[in-house]
Parts: sequence; structure tokens; C-alpha cells
Amino acid sequence: MAEPRKVAASSGGLTEIIGDPSEVAKGTRIFDDKQITHLSRFENRLFADALGSGASPYKVSLVFGDGREVKGKCSCVAARSRPFCKHAAALLVAWARAPEAFVTTDTAPAGAGGPAKKSVKKGKTETGELMKAGVAQVSTLVRELGLSGVTSLSEDRAEQVRALGESLRANGLRRLAARTVEVAALLEQAAARTGTFEPPVFTDLVADMLLTARKVEKHLGGESLEDRYVEELIGKTWTKKDRAPIEGLTLVEYSFTTRTTPDNFLVRESRFLELGSGAHYTEKQILPAFLKTVEPKKSHAGVVLEEAKGGQYPGFPPRRLDLEDAKSTHPQDDSALRLLVKMALPDVGAALAAFQEHRKDVFAPELLPVALRVQTLLASGQRSQLVDSGDRGLFLPADSRLEEPFAAALEGATLKVVLGDVGLEAALPTLFPLAVVVETPEGLELRGLGLREATEEPTRRRRRRAKPEAPVAVPRSGWADAAREAGASRAAIALAEVRDELAEKFSNGLSSLSPRAVEPLVARLRELGLEKPGALLEALAQRPDAAERLDDFVKVYQVLGIALVRLAGAAQVQGDTLEPVPTHPSIHIRKPEAPLPPGEALLKRARGELSRYEAAAHAAHYYASLDADSLLESLYPAWSDGAASTFVARAVAARPKERVLEVVKQALSEHHSRMVRRTAIQVLGQLEVHAARVLLDGMTRKGHDAGLRLHAREVLNDVQARETGPASIAALAKVRQGRIRPLAQRALSEPTREARLAAVDQLEGLGLTQAWPVLRQVFYGDPSNEVRRRAAMALAWLGDSEVLDKYVHSVEARDTDDEEAKTAVYALGVLGDVRGAETLLAAFVDGWKPGVVSDSLKTFGLAMLEPAVRLAETRPEAMERQALRNLFERFPADALSKVLLAHVEAARAHPERLTRFGTYLKLANENIHGAGKVVAAALLDIPDAAGDKTLSRAAKKSLGVKT
Repeated sequence: MAEPRKVAASSGGLTEIIGDPSEVAKGTRIFDDKQITHLSRFENRLFADALGSGASPYKVSLVFGDGREVKGKCSCVAARSRPFCKHAAALLVAWARAPEAFVTTDTAPAGAGGPAKKSVKKGKTETGELMKAGVAQVSTLVRELGLSGVTSLSEDRAEQVRALGESLRANGLRRLAARTVEVAALLEQAAARTGTFEPPVFTDLVADMLLTARKVEKHLGGESLEDRYVEELIGKTWTKKDRAPIEGLTLVEYSFTTRTTPDNFLVRESRFLELGSGAHYTEKQILPAFLKTVEPKKSHAGVVLEEAKGGQYPGFPPRRLDLEDAKSTHPQDDSALRLLVKMALPDVGAALAAFQEHRKDVFAPELLPVALRVQTLLASGQRSQLVDSGDRGLFLPADSRLEEPFAAALEGATLKVVLGDVGLEAALPTLFPLAVVVETPEGLELRGLGLREATEEPTRRRRRRAKPEAPVAVPRSGWADAAREAGASRAAIALAEVRDELAEKFSNGLSSLSPRAVEPLVARLRELGLEKPGALLEALAQRPDAAERLDDFVKVYQVLGIALVRLAGAAQVQGDTLEPVPTHPSIHIRKPEAPLPPGEALLKRARGELSRYEAAAHAAHYYASLDADSLLESLYPAWSDGAASTFVARAVAARPKERVLEVVKQALSEHHSRMVRRTAIQVLGQLEVHAARVLLDGMTRKGHDAGLRLHAREVLNDVQARETGPASIAALAKVRQGRIRPLAQRALSEPTREARLAAVDQLEGLGLTQAWPVLRQVFYGDPSNEVRRRAAMALAWLGDSEVLDKYVHSVEARDTDDEEAKTAVYALGVLGDVRGAETLLAAFVDGWKPGVVSDSLKTFGLAMLEPAVRLAETRPEAMERQALRNLFERFPADALSKVLLAHVEAARAHPERLTRFGTYLKLANENIHGAGKVVAAALLDIPDAAGDKTLSRAAKKSLGVKT
């Protein structure tokens, strides 16, 4: 039978077969746009899937006959009227340009037609030959990249490398396949010249590819290979008899992730800590990313698996399990988590010692799973650090995505343990966190940090699948400054800098490693006591043939990497210069020299000059500096600022009860935002008078806002429990946890989106602030966009201001995710926190979804008054929008007049005072309750305003005086 013959990739060669140049052009575009996938070949036929306008891809095939005969076949409608449709043309273009991308199969794909053939298992000889060929291809690729560097590569080289990676996976070379696809992504970054390409990451990957190729090559030549290396380097289907039986495990799941690998496999993974030994295990479901029909693996969140058993795969920590059964399961309770804390590593030094031992093996994974006892999170400086009881710090990655979930997990709680992976970023020993154990008044809790990596969304229209990202999860730029600031080892910093410089030169090609170029690097290595690597570097640079430098360069680079692991040590933290963030007792920052007002602190936060924790500390110090009477009168901004709400409630409760009750009744008016009313409810909870309890009890039965009614019920129950005594407080907490725990487990572990949505709905319906932590985990980590959006609205409805920063960021990034921004706008309106007002106003003025934004603006009530007036001052053109002027229509006249008159007084010395006076009058005239007359009368008492004909005429008109 004929084999698919080679086809010239030129336009003329393709047109000779297809006949229609326009179909060739369309097919070429389809191939270039990567809309043709799953390339395979069987005997004399080629097969592929082509993305179309429908939900399912078109099935395309080509049959090569004798001579020059080629027949096309496709399931699209156009194929019925012509011998070659554009999809068949695209398949021919793929064969002409990238024949190595086609996977050879033993049978034709299902539905491809033609005679069926029994599956024949490949023999060991054939498999071995394919693997040898793959290893040889990788060695050639590494040599080519070493000689050329990344600057002189052709535009299509990245795609060729990606195709090689996909074929390596099919031929059983898992690690080489993944590394090759990662290199392809980096080559695309280099070709794009966007500044995101990082030479150290590129060099790490290429060096690992060469070492892996050498190891596998020896194995294929007859050298035995330990099972753990077979699993790590090659990959193998381990049958039940191959896996080591294991039983008697007590497992707690601390992380559940869904991600797509660089070579396009979907991985659902549970990470466990074994409570008897402290060992880390993993359970995985690995599927091709395009396969949608397999039931997803279920999470075991919220439970303890007792006497679990199954099969253990060979490999490195975390050891992979195939769980078969558990004798029993029960909810995670305080006793199980106390055992987890006991099994955690005692300090940073123990974690680093374990990591250094792990990395002695050059083929071991770059990360080591750990559970580490820590006391505080230091959130000042360029890089945050986890600090143990001995004031020794381990860095967190410079990943801005961590800030929100960490803050949510640690609010009002004491940090006990961090679970995650330890690795090395340049010279910085770094812990990549997955979960934390914290202590609350109710006991210990395990809280996931929920960084999502993949989505599970149904789509009505088939969209082109995005390529997996390059492995640069955390940029390394600026690491040296952060290391010096934190007091990291000078030797480690110097060695890491040498290694980075070598990586930079390698990415430019081995020819750049001239004797003159390496001379200062050799000198620095000798200063560090690394004589042998320095001598080898000096010798390889003197070789005239650049190709002969590769092996020794990789040897030097890897030796320096091992030395760097040994030198990496914990940073010593000066604990006496730190103070806790008031709302987050386990998060410490450098003591601020002078407290900033909340507005100024938020401005510096927006400019990146303060962390969110430093901004919160400034706000707390500012409010603490105010006397209780000032706080009592300051509904805006104090009562409407969610970050200050609890502090305000405690402070004003100490003032005369009658006066406090009077202000509370004013604050409960529906003219005010929900955050003001929630603060008023909290104030009532702090007042130890009968009238406060009566008011709370009344609020549980009236008002159209069910969320506030439930919050009033929650606060009233707290008051009643405190009056009864500690036993009642504990019993109430137990009852609430009993209601939340089963719903929390379902929200975090159910495999279907619909089940998790239902659990989120029920958690919201409880109306309890104790549901915040689990809803935050869902909000930050659920793989479904729909579930995350539902959790966002539930948190807003329950008054959780801790996630406000995330809402604000989503609105500010509205150009990148329209639906997420829309949800954030609604959530900000429901929350009613004054800190979100200016973000909404900015979106409205920019004309982004004015109907959606204006609805949220209206829900803010009086919280929007001051920000809207400031906007009118700074951007007068914004007041041309009628919807924005309408905000002032129904404000109470006394509240609006008071704010506008304060601005009039402040503007009297301003150079543009007449323009501002006119703006204030225009705003006041929008009010249907008569604020215009009050402001007009005040302006006529100011000589400058009365002397301006236009302004005077407008003011008199507002007063009904004829001019």
C-alpha cells in the first residue's frame, strides 16, 4: 500500500495537487492560525480535526494513491461541492510544512472510514527505536540552540520546536516533551521582543534537556534505570501490579488544582499530607486537554481519609498514589489539624536542609513539598517573607496574585502552618504556598489559597485554544535588590549573578563565551572558592569551535546550580522593627513613621508605593488618632470604610449611649450605603443597653434588604450568647460551624459546576460572616468563571470588604475581562464600601457600560456624594453626562447642601474658584429637594461670586429672583 509521499511546501507544489489557488490560500491561513489539530497518519492516509463555526470540529482526511493521486475528504458542507475544501487544503499544507508533527497510529481514527484493522501492540524494539530517534532529535536541537542562541532564529522555529515536543510525547519521552514545548514558548517570547524572555529560565531548560537526553540515551543503550527515574524522565503506564501497595494512611487534602501542562494535558491533582508520617502524596487525573467526556476527579477537601490504601507510583515527593479505598472519612476537626501542625517542619532551617538534600539529585524536581510552621508574614519590602519563631525568613514569590488570597485567609486569624513547595529563585530560597493552617476563636482551620490555573467553562462557540504559557510563573527581574534588602548571603547573590550572566551569554550563542567575555566571571568564581568550575569555564572559552563548548558549559552551569542550592540560606529578620496589621495579626509590616489619611494611603497604594497591608495600617493609625466624637460624626468616610468598620464600632460604643443610638438611627436610613448600615448594626452589637437589643430585634423583621436582616440576626445572637456566658458563645459557634461545614465541603470539592453553585447559594443564604473564608477560597480558586462570579456576589451581599481590592482591580482591568469587570461593578454596588466609589465613577466617565455602572452608583447612596463632587471639581466635562448629574437629584437636601457649602468655603482661595462655584451650583440645582436655593444664597454672599454676571444671574435664577 502507498505511503503518504513528501509534498513541496511551495504555493506551486500545493496548487498542482489541489488545483484551486484560492483554496490553497485559505488552507494556508487555517494552518497558520493553528486551527487544525490532532494531526495523525495511518498507512497511506492523513487525519486531523479542523476548527469551524460549529461546536464540534470538522473531521478531515487525505488519501494518497498511486502516482500523484491525492483525494480529500471533510465533514464540512463545502466539501460536498468540490474535490478539496479549505480544511483539506490546510491538512495538505500541514503535511508539506511539518510532517514530523503527525503521530503514527496503529488504526485509523474512529469515524474515519476504510477497512478496520486490529490493534497491534508496538514491540519493544520499535518503541526503543522511536525513543532513540527522539533523544537524537533533542540532542541536535540543544546543539543548534547553543550555537545560534535565540536572537538569530527564524520566525517559524518556535512552531517547529513545539511540533517536535508533541511528537516526543507520543514516543514516550515525557520530560523531554514537556521541556521542549516550554522552550518553544520561550522562543516565541524572544521572537516577539516584548521584554518577557528570561535567559536563566531558557538556559535552565536547555541544560536539563541535554542532561536528560544523555541519561535516557544510556538507558536505551542497556544501562539500568531506577523506577523513580523512569517515572520522572520517561513516563510509563504503571499497572496495578507495578505499583507498590500501601495502606494505613491518614490523609488530609490541602490543595486541589486543575492545570494544563505545556504539552497540552489536563491535570487534576489532589495534594495530601499524611498525618502519621508527615509525608506528602498526590493523586492525579491526567487526560489530553481536548478530551471532555471523562468524569472529573473529585476533591477530598474538608475531610480526613482514615486508613486509606492503594498503589504507590515510583518517583520523588510528593509520591503519587492511586487511591483505592479509605476505611472511613470524617470532617477535618481541630484534633486532625493539631496533628498536622505537629507533623510540620519546625522552622525555616529544617525546610532548607530538606530542600538541599532533595536537590543533590540533579534529576530531582526543582520543587520540594513542605509543611512549615511559621509565626508571621512579613509584608514590607520588595519581597514578602514567611518568618518562623527564630525570626528567620523564607521568601514568597513575587506574584501579585498571592496578595489577595493570603489577605483573605489571614484576616483576624493567627498563622500556624504554610503548606506548599520550596524552590530556589536565583539566590532566593522561596516557598510557593498552596494552603495555610490558621487559628481562630473557633479553633484551627485549613484554608486554601486557591490560585486557579485552568477553567472549565462550556462554550456555545468553539474558540481557538490558547497555547499553554511558558514556564515563567514568576519573573526573576529585580531579585538581586530584594535579596540584598533582605540580607541574603552575599556569596549566594554573587554566585547567582554569575550564573545569570552565563545564561545571558548562552542565550546569545556559545560563540559569545570568548576568553575575554568569561575572564571577569572566572575571577569571581575563584573569589568564591569555586576553582574547578572557574578553570573549566576558562578552558572551554579557549576552544576555537563553539560547538565543542556545549557539554562543558552545561557541566559548569549545573555545578554552579548545585553550589547555589548549598549556599542559599534563611534571611534573618529584625522582629523589633515590625508591627502587626490591625486587621491581620499574623501579617507584620515596618512601623510607619507617620500615619497617612485613608485617601492619601489609597493613592500611594494605587501608585505601588505601599502594600495593601501598609495602607491598611496607615488607615488604622489614622482612625485611632481621631477622638471618639469625631468618629461618631464621621459616617463618611469612617463608617462607610469596610476596613475601619470594626474599629469604629468598638470606639464609638464607649461614647454616651443616647448620643450613639441617635447617630445609629440616622445611619440606618436607606439613604446611606449598605456598609454604613452594616457598621451601624455592629455598633448596636457593642452597646450594652436594652434599647440596642430592641433595635436589633426589630431590624431582623423589617427592611427590604435580606442580607442586612440576616446580619442583624447574627449580631443579635452574638449579643445574647455573650450575655449568657462563655459556654453559650462556644455552643453558638459550634452550631454555626455545623451548618457551614457540609456546604463548605461541597463548595470546594463537588466535581460539577452546578453542585458547587448550589452550595455557594446555600452558604450565602445562611447570612453568616463565618462563611467568608470558604467563599473567599471559592472566589479565588474555583476553576469555573460562573462559580467565581457567584461567590463574588455572595461575599458582597454578606458584607466582606476584605475582597474589595480584587473588585477594584477587576474594574480597572475591564478591557481584559469584560464579564469579570461587570460582576465586580455589581459587587461594589452591593457592598457599598466608599473605597470603591471613585473606581466606579472613573469607569462611568470613560463610558464603560454606563447602564450597569449607573445602577451600582445609585446603590451607594450618600457614600457617592463626596467622591462625585470631587470628580466634578477635577473633571468638569464629566458633568455633561445626565446620568451622573442624576445622582444628585434625590440626595437629601441638607446632606447635599452641607457637602457643597464645605467645598464652596474651601474653594474661596482657589485660582479657579468662579468655575468651581458654577459647578457646585449646577450640582445643587439638580436636586429636587431644594439644595439649589441653599447653595445659591451662599454664593451671593461671596463678593467674587456676586460680582460675576454669569454666576450671579444663575444663582438668582435658582432663588426665583428675576434679573
